[in-house]
Amino acid sequence: MGQLMSMVSRRANRFNAENRAHRVIAKEKPTPAPKYPSNLKEIQKALELNPDLMKQLGTKDSVLDERLKQVYVTSQTTIVENDPEKINIDKPLPIDTKRVPAFEFGYKDPEHVPPGKVTMQQVAQFLGDFQRNSTEWNKEKIAEHYRLPVDTVDDILRHFRPFQVYLPDPKRAHTVLEGVERKAIPESSSKDKDKEKKP
Repeated sequence: MGQLMSMVSRRANRFNAENRAHRVIAKEKPTPAPKYPSNLKEIQKALELNPDLMKQLGTKDSVLDERLKQVYVTSQTTIVENDPEKINIDKPLPIDTKRVPAFEFGYKDPEHVPPGKVTMQQVAQFLGDFQRNSTEWNKEKIAEHYRLPVDTVDDILRHFRPFQVYLPDPKRAHTVLEGVERKAIPESSSKDKDKEKKP
């Protein structure tokens, strides 16, 4: 129902729109918008103080025109240059406007790493070294190289695992649940319990 009413009202508004537009354009002066009562009171007060106000507004004042011709506006533009000697050291503007590169783990690694701490990139590095050659890169050497406690390195090597994708063997997919025994309630026991409940 709402769509039908909106369609009817839209067609009614567009009916004979071109002729109505020509009629409005053909008027010599457009009808002014209605004024607020407060504005009308101010206009009446101004006309009472100066009855020739409307004539003065309609005529050109030669004195004001001469004064306007004597006014000149001059502007001085300053060109901002990225000169290192002229840059304010307290509030320097950014000079490098290159795009920030994408980081390996989604965030920027700190420039200074205190002793006893490692970054995610370093953890991935020594985990890879340990996985490739565990005899050369044992936990004592890793702890010495990265200045970490041996217990911490041992915990990381034992518990930390990167994400691994597991793809099951399609040949063994149907045999996965064969060895699982399902426990089912025997029908005879459930019927005996029902008989016991009935008086």
